[in-house]
This record gives sequence, structure tokens and C-alpha cells, in this order.
Amino acid sequence: MRRVPVYHFTFHAFGTWPADHRRGYTERGEGYQPPDPEEQRRREENLTQPLVSFDESMQKVLIVGTYDICQRRGWRFHGAGNDETHFHAALSWKEFIEWQEVRDKLKNLLSLFLGRLTGIDGRTWFVEGASRKRVTTPEHLNYLLDTYFPDHRGVFWREGMVLPEIPAWVLMGRHRPEDPGASASG
Repeated sequence: MRRVPVYHFTFHAFGTWPADHRRGYTERGEGYQPPDPEEQRRREENLTQPLVSFDESMQKVLIVGTYDICQRRGWRFHGAGNDETHFHAALSWKEFIEWQEVRDKLKNLLSLFLGRLTGIDGRTWFVEGASRKRVTTPEHLNYLLDTYFPDHRGVFWREGMVLPEIPAWVLMGRHRPEDPGASASG
């Protein structure tokens, strides 16, 4: 049996990993950095939009959107875990595709879906890049699906479960209904 790549992606919400975090922060091209309150002050002064927090309806869109993206491309979506600051997803694919291409496609389309859900165009939903880790053993994948993802405080999903409900128009390319009473949680 041919092995296929399985990756665990983590997408952080815009502005949710501060430079003064007790565990430090990552600087593109420079790697991990120690906590830096002065860098955090600089970042706060230069913010161009509010910080993003993934509420329950957004977490459902991240899961159902990822499922839809994978279905359309013949990729496999193994499972996901969420909280207000980040989204974890385990995916695999059979054909040769660089992990960066998969990450970028997910981020672009998930951003589109979040924009439709909220009615906010042009917002940056995620931090630049995303972390990824190759899942190399069945035990590692089982740990993610059985323990790590469900231990997050937000919406959890794995293969075999019913997908969360979201408004169909989020994925269908239509704009948010004008009805002020329309539910975003499905």
C-alpha cells in the first residue's frame, strides 16, 4: 500500500499570538524569539484591524469549509479541533502537491467563507503562514483525532461524525442575506 502525506495544519487567528506571550513568538525567517513587550507595543500601534476571535459559528464554518474544499479536490479531511484563537486540521492527499499549496488554498478559501459569514470583506482572518507538521505514524494521527483535537475548547469534528450545520450560502458563493434576523449558526 502506498503511503500518502498526512499533515496537521494549525491556523492562528489574526493577532492572537502576541510578541509578549510567555512562551515567546515566531518571527518569519528568524524562528522562535523570547517574549518581547516592546515588540508587542509596536505591533499594537500598527494594527490595521481588530484582532480576530473564532466564535462557534466561525469554527463550524472552518470545519465545513475545510470538508468542502477537500471534497472538491479529492483530498481527505481526517478531523479538526478549534478554539477562539486557532484551528487545527489533519488532511491527506494522494497526488503530488506541496504542503504550502494545500495550506494556501485552505487559507484563501476559508478566509472567503469567513468573510461571507460575517459580511466583512477584506479582513485578514489568519496570521501569515501557518504551522504544519507531517503526521508520520497511525499512532500520531490517532492521538490527534482521539485526544488532541477533542481536548480543545471549541467545535471538534472527525471523519464519521455528522458535520456541523452552517448556512448553505456561506459555501455557495452568495452574499449574506439582508435579513437582520438571519442566523449565522445554521
